[in-house]
Amino acid sequence: MSWLVGGVLLVCVEFCRPGWVVFGVAGGVMAAVGGYQLAQRGMGWGVAGLVACWLVLAMAAFGAWPRWLGWLASLALPLICWRMEAHPVLMLPVAAATWWLLGIAGRALQNKSGLE
Repeated sequence: MSWLVGGVLLVCVEFCRPGWVVFGVAGGVMAAVGGYQLAQRGMGWGVAGLVACWLVLAMAAFGAWPRWLGWLASLALPLICWRMEAHPVLMLPVAAATWWLLGIAGRALQNKSGLE
């Protein structure tokens, strides 16, 4: 589980500082290894739940879906981790950081599209 969380955090660093390729590549590899480890332990449904929560977070942060769905998904992340026998406190900072970073990206997209 820690490989998956660490990978996601490194990918978030890459989104904040584009061009730092090492963080994005390392994060992608770590997330893939973490997902593989969870699938080997019979927790493929947990990985699917994490991906679904992050997808809902992204859609809500970019304004495609209502913001309350994003908040609901961020509250569901620790529950999914708990069901996967991981400590839910690990996922609280990841959920908060994901929501915050996606909100910044959504506002940046709106500002960029407003200039054209």
